[in-house]
Amino acid sequence: MTMLSGRCLCGTIRFTVPTPSRFEVCHCDDCRRWHGASAIGIDLTIVTLTSGETALRWFNSSPPVERGFCGTCGSSLFYLAKRDPRRWSVFHGALKDVPKSIPLGPQHFIGRRPSLYRIEGWSDQRAV
Repeated sequence: MTMLSGRCLCGTIRFTVPTPSRFEVCHCDDCRRWHGASAIGIDLTIVTLTSGETALRWFNSSPPVERGFCGTCGSSLFYLAKRDPRRWSVFHGALKDVPKSIPLGPQHFIGRRPSLYRIEGWSDQRAV
């Protein structure tokens, strides 16, 4: 299994994840507030923290969801659905050396997508 590595902006938190078969996009209000734009990431994967575990902070953004970030630099890194706490979602911006061959998969909350942009290669028929 090939792995991708990721880190926060300051490099305190570092991690690895299995290379995904696709990325997903979430347009919900909370993801857009958390990132400043719609969130692109890997949905529900196994994350192995390799450094900085003590700097990892969690924000309880709604009853079923927590969002992980670096307590040093503030980088948003993870999304945790409490129904399966062993698997986290990981945001694309935290990953390095992502192969360009990994496709985009479903879009979530497509009705919330800002009207001022489109994602290349996507059609609304692929939305979930």
